[in-house]
Amino acid sequence: MAFLLFLIIVVSSSRQCNGPPAPSSYNKPAAVPVRNPIGDVLRPDPAAEYREGIAAAILIDTSGSMRDKVKDADGSTRTKIDIAQRAAINLVKQFDDYARAHSDKTIFVGIYEFSERGRNTPPCREIVKLGPPNPASAEAAIRQMRASGDTPIGDAMIMAKHDLDKSGLAKRHILVVSDGENNEGYSPGNVTQVISAQSEKDRASIYFVAFDVAASIFNPVKDAGGVVLAASNEAELSGTLDYLLTGKILVEQPISK
Repeated sequence: MAFLLFLIIVVSSSRQCNGPPAPSSYNKPAAVPVRNPIGDVLRPDPAAEYREGIAAAILIDTSGSMRDKVKDADGSTRTKIDIAQRAAINLVKQFDDYARAHSDKTIFVGIYEFSERGRNTPPCREIVKLGPPNPASAEAAIRQMRASGDTPIGDAMIMAKHDLDKSGLAKRHILVVSDGENNEGYSPGNVTQVISAQSEKDRASIYFVAFDVAASIFNPVKDAGGVVLAASNEAELSGTLDYLLTGKILVEQPISK
């Protein structure tokens, strides 16, 4: 018995010295890369061709917080939705003025509202169809916007990008005016990241105006390649939009070949 016990100890020590048993010949399957669902949703048509022209989608936040009031520099107060409506009407007029002064160019503008209104209402609605600017009909439609619901910014950007691509115009722009963080659907930072990573031919420029809210909440948009500016009242919003329109959107840029 003593001799048998000695043999067991020797064999056990030998196994420990020789290290762990050799791995099995079974190979684990290679990890499958995770697909970005936004990339799939925004996958561009490789056969798409774009002609000279400018198309801009203006996205206006109509979530419940846009019913809040802000004080302007002159001491007057208005609801944020009222200020945003006036700004959108003015933008259409500026696009129209530019189109009339450049009749040889194709200029499209569309106005969208975004807010979560329940299952039967899409998160983003086209208020003014993307096309040649028409200030009279646009004003009547914009005046109908009302503030209610949550804030699905990323989903609105996706709809706008699809419409811009369908326009067939080479210079495409998404301009978002919002007073709060995204709290429904895809995040605007992730959507911006996908759009910015597209080829120069396919991507759209992205601009955010943080209205009566810290611009830092849209840092993910900025980090992903978007332009983020702030405005705290009507005068600042008007000046910021004028800057984006004349300094970014309507500037002359050659089409990429």
